[in-house]
Amino acid sequence: MKIIQNSESKDLTKKEKHSLFLLGLIFILGCFYVLGNKTEASFEKLTPEQSQILISHMTDNKLSQFFENLNLKASSVLILDSSLEENIYTKDIEKIMPLASLVKIMTTIVAIENIDQDEIVKIPKESLSLAGDNGLLVDEKWGRDEFLRFMLITSSNDATRAISMHVGKKNGLENEKQSTDFFVELMNKKAADLGLSNTYFLNESGLDLEDGKNGGYSNVKEIVTLFEYAIKNYPDIFYSTSFQSKNFTSNSLISHEALNTNPYTNLISGISASKTGFTNISGGNLIVSFVTPENKTIIAGVLGSTFTDRFTDIEKLSNTTLKIINEVQ
Repeated sequence: MKIIQNSESKDLTKKEKHSLFLLGLIFILGCFYVLGNKTEASFEKLTPEQSQILISHMTDNKLSQFFENLNLKASSVLILDSSLEENIYTKDIEKIMPLASLVKIMTTIVAIENIDQDEIVKIPKESLSLAGDNGLLVDEKWGRDEFLRFMLITSSNDATRAISMHVGKKNGLENEKQSTDFFVELMNKKAADLGLSNTYFLNESGLDLEDGKNGGYSNVKEIVTLFEYAIKNYPDIFYSTSFQSKNFTSNSLISHEALNTNPYTNLISGISASKTGFTNISGGNLIVSFVTPENKTIIAGVLGSTFTDRFTDIEKLSNTTLKIINEVQ
């Protein structure tokens, strides 16, 4: 049936006008159905490229509305689709903030890259003087990887000092201060090597210093980049932080029950890694990674929240992100 005549004929028959009207009505209703009902069924025929164009359009024009209504307490926020290297949501990502125990992400990286896997780390007496007690004993011996897993999940400050002193001694330094200064230099060098120009460290633990400074500073953009580097290169080490608790046995056959400083890991669907940070200076920080049912890795980070609200901030961000991703698949 011919709906539209060629350019030389200006008049349509009544039957042709009726057919054209029906076709236009069907097209309009179809558009409303797709745009107004972004369900899985609506998009099942879209190619991956078309789906990505759609979510990119949403990111530019609509996604911020979903997140800005969450009543987040954090000063800086970033949600990164690590699989695509694209930001899903950002808030003040260039703002330099104190990191607190997020510093231990870099501590772990530097330890792995400067301690051989088969080396034994022995706990020196001097390392047990920092704030917090995670049950480590003088002269207790640990394998490198298990010790790093224990350090991350408990956010042990004693463990970070033992690591820095081990690396210092390995490089001919016997003095505690010399060893820690040397280790912090390695941390800052690694930050520079990774292009993290706004990231720097003053100690290996993230504890507040007596002069009113914190042990490390960065912005949420760069700390998410560092966390992404860590979980891509050392996923087995950081995976331990996805559990609420874990049992460890040191090489000295001493058992330790380690409780995660993030007690809400079970609230994040598909969580694969997590790191907390809190001091009086920094407020509440938290960064997590999780894997979607479509095998996308998402990283969400918040800086400058409160001790409690950092957990609810991340829960809201991750749940909202999953909902949006599911709607456009």
